[in-house]
Parts: sequence; C-alpha cells; structure tokens
Amino acid sequence: MNLPWNRPKNISIKLQSHQVRKLDDVKPGMTVTVDEGIVWLTESNDTQDYALRPGHSVIIRKKGDVLIEAVDKASLHIIYPN
Repeated sequence: MNLPWNRPKNISIKLQSHQVRKLDDVKPGMTVTVDEGIVWLTESNDTQDYALRPGHSVIIRKKGDVLIEAVDKASLHIIYPN
C-alpha cells in the first residue's frame, strides 16, 4: 500500500549572505517568518516584493514559485498550510 507523501508542517532554513533559495510550486497559505537577518522575498505572478526583518512574516497568496534571498546571514522558518 502506498501512503500519500506529506510535506513537513514546519521547516527551518539557514541562508548565508546573498544566498538564494527557490521554493517550487508552493500553495497559498504558506507562511514565511524571519527569525534572524534580513531576507528579500519574491512571489511569482506578484508585482510586490517583500523585505523581511526578524519577526516579520508573509503569507503566500498565490500558487507558484517563491524566491528568498538573504541580504545578510539569515534564518527563517516556513509553515505549510494543512
């Protein structure tokens, strides 16, 4: 019997200065929260970009790809919707 694969509900990511992470095919409702450093977040099909500092969050509104670039050394966590 094959069980459906589920993404983790919460993951942590550490990025070095100017490192970029691409999240493919994310679903609306995913939350990105910065714990340390500053990150630049770009959501596909969205003309607005976001500069996030520690404690700031963005809830992804559209299905698509998300690019996250660390302005300096950063850590963040991602919470996937149910």
